[in-house]
Amino acid sequence: MELFTSSEYKERYGTDIDKNKIIEASEMIYAQVGTNMRSEWTSETVPQRVKDASMEQARFLLEQDIPHVDTNKLKAGEMEADLKSEYSTLALTILANGGYLYRGNPINYNMGLNISWGE
Repeated sequence: MELFTSSEYKERYGTDIDKNKIIEASEMIYAQVGTNMRSEWTSETVPQRVKDASMEQARFLLEQDIPHVDTNKLKAGEMEADLKSEYSTLALTILANGGYLYRGNPINYNMGLNISWGE
């Protein structure tokens, strides 16, 4: 899944980006969109807010280089560090302001699927 193109990223941030990072950031942002709002998007059909959040997430991943681990503590010998979130708060804010992220509502509303009852 690619929610933006390398040329769009270069136009916005002025640097090149690897296709794998595009896919990684796109999948991460797509996972934050409630299922009621999801669609089979491409870089041409994705809503602009979701595209913007995906590009911001990619920029954040490239600049921070935070590893994907299952814990928030990292220990190597004597060194120990708390890891910060692998999500850009700006990317999540873009989604929330666009109406795609509903963290304040019950989980049923955010992640539930609409089921028609004989309609």
